[in-house]
Amino acid sequence: MTTISSKAGPAGSFGTNSEGEQTSQALWSHLRHELRTPLNAIIGYSEMLLEDAVDAASADLASDLKQVLAAGRQLLAIVNDLLDAQKLASDDVAFNLESLIANLDYQARAPLNGVIGYSEILLENAAEQEQEEIIPDLEKIHTAGNLFLARLNNIIDFSNLDAGLKSPAPGATDQSPLIDSVMASLRELAQESAAVTGGETGALLVVDDNEINRDLLSRYLARLGHTVQAAPDGRKALEMIDSGAFDLVLLDIMMPELNGYQVLQHLKDSSNWRDLPVIMISALDEMDSVVRCIELGAADYLSKPFNPVLLRARVGACLEKKRLRDLEKEQKRQLQELNAALDVRNRFIRQTFGRYLSDDIVETILEQPDGLKIGGEKRQATILMSDLRGFTSLSEGLPAEDVVSMVNIYLETMTDIILKYQGTIDEFIGDGILVIFGAPLQRPDDAQRAVACAVEMQLAMASVNDLNRQAGHPEVALGIGINTGPMVVGNIGSKKRMKYGVVGSNVNLTARIESYTVGGQIFISENTLKACGDIVRLDNAMQVSPKGVKEPLTIYEVGGIAGDYQLFLPPKPEVGWIELTQPLSLQFTLLEGKHAGEVRYQAAIIKLAPKMAEITAAMLPPRLSNLKLSLYDYNDRLISGNLYGKVLMHLADHPGVFQINFTAIPPEAETFLAESQSFTPAD
Repeated sequence: MTTISSKAGPAGSFGTNSEGEQTSQALWSHLRHELRTPLNAIIGYSEMLLEDAVDAASADLASDLKQVLAAGRQLLAIVNDLLDAQKLASDDVAFNLESLIANLDYQARAPLNGVIGYSEILLENAAEQEQEEIIPDLEKIHTAGNLFLARLNNIIDFSNLDAGLKSPAPGATDQSPLIDSVMASLRELAQESAAVTGGETGALLVVDDNEINRDLLSRYLARLGHTVQAAPDGRKALEMIDSGAFDLVLLDIMMPELNGYQVLQHLKDSSNWRDLPVIMISALDEMDSVVRCIELGAADYLSKPFNPVLLRARVGACLEKKRLRDLEKEQKRQLQELNAALDVRNRFIRQTFGRYLSDDIVETILEQPDGLKIGGEKRQATILMSDLRGFTSLSEGLPAEDVVSMVNIYLETMTDIILKYQGTIDEFIGDGILVIFGAPLQRPDDAQRAVACAVEMQLAMASVNDLNRQAGHPEVALGIGINTGPMVVGNIGSKKRMKYGVVGSNVNLTARIESYTVGGQIFISENTLKACGDIVRLDNAMQVSPKGVKEPLTIYEVGGIAGDYQLFLPPKPEVGWIELTQPLSLQFTLLEGKHAGEVRYQAAIIKLAPKMAEITAAMLPPRLSNLKLSLYDYNDRLISGNLYGKVLMHLADHPGVFQINFTAIPPEAETFLAESQSFTPAD
């Protein structure tokens, strides 16, 4: 069997100060690099997703992610241990390559199966639970696991290795066929790795009039992973430099017509090429020649015949210096541009953020050096969520330009009000708005300002609908939910794309509270009520059991706020019910989120009021549930299948009867209800 040893030995083993030792070092370096790269992705994305899994609803996600993270770290420990550079270079350690490969394969399989298996489960669960925001990162973990598996199978392929041991390939070197096989694969992987790491290799130009010298040096540098071109003389070298992009030139001195000194002088006199590093390689090893080259601007000097180890070190050092110099030049250029455009940029930031935040918040972000740092903190805040009731179904029957016009009228009005009360607009979600009070700046009256903002938003709906009527659009109604509690706020996302946002169970609870509203209502949680004190006018209170909350909650309908605000909604008029002489046939289904259920229930309208109805049915839908209704005329012909309503109450003195508030009524249904019925006043 082939062994690799740090001691000197025959072909197939590697000794100190030999070319075999360099091959051995390259082997382990590439093995470690190719196996660590996907592990960095597995561990990094798992840690990032775990940081985001902060609420109870993410418990299952966090549990499986911890399994992925643990398996990824176990794989990293295995790779670091088996391919430890110091251990493999030790003088008193001798090991068998096939044994090492078999050990790596044996130890890595179980944790690798864990990474791939759990990531597949996580992807399936995320798709089922509509957690679209985490699917891209989960896919990266799954892809990295499969990449690790592919590299394990490709680099450590026992059938190929065994075949190489039994019959050397034609033209193989005097090294072991096993090492030739592995190194051939690694040289292909080196090109891929160089593209990823972006700094380990470079584009090199070899200049020498001796064909053998050119070929020897070019082939050696190519084996190190560099992209190499060659020029037979100084004049050709200058032509290639003018038309190409090189990171380093290796230049012979003794050449006809244009010698190395002249080429070097030409490069250093050029404003375009004076920073291009040049290593002089010559059989001239007199000190005068070395000094002259350094004085002319050479980065280094090597004597022929070159020492491969020293050449590799000098080339690497020159490339590193060039990268640092290029980086410094780029940073200076960027700094000059940023300084020149600072006033313009700040004006742009103020104008852009000013659409979402109050002026003092924008100034605070600009003045804080870490204002745009990714990260978050847990703090007490108040969340306001608003939504136009039934707008989605209403917009389906309108031209696209009318929908956009209505949304813009509504958002423009509401944005001014929100900024007036120093709220931070976190997101526009179609016709919905999510607003934070208490971040990035926290104030003692955050909850009061949120409630006052909500009341003024409801009052402003009169002007919104005036503008809608003038534009020929239908009227719309607004529902608002408010909740106060601890949550995580901060910059969320990546360096390329981020937003200031808020996450946590209390954000989800706010959305639940808002979903219970009908047009014109404001519901707040008990925490918000306590934070506001006794200045809030309450018109109603009810117990609800939101999804994901263990105990029932009491929510309160706000009619106004006193104190410094003095904002009140008009009193609700008494409902004027009209009893139908003949019930109207209905069918309804229960809505879960945005999706209608499959079961259709028979029902009938027995009373009508503005935007309300009393319905009799064998099945009473839960209070505050949302319904999709189909309305039929007296001859059982379908009038419309796109009415929507929310169940307000069950009538205790009339079993089987419940009241709904219509959240969306298509024009054809509204016309039918208004013109095609015979009414008599209810007793």
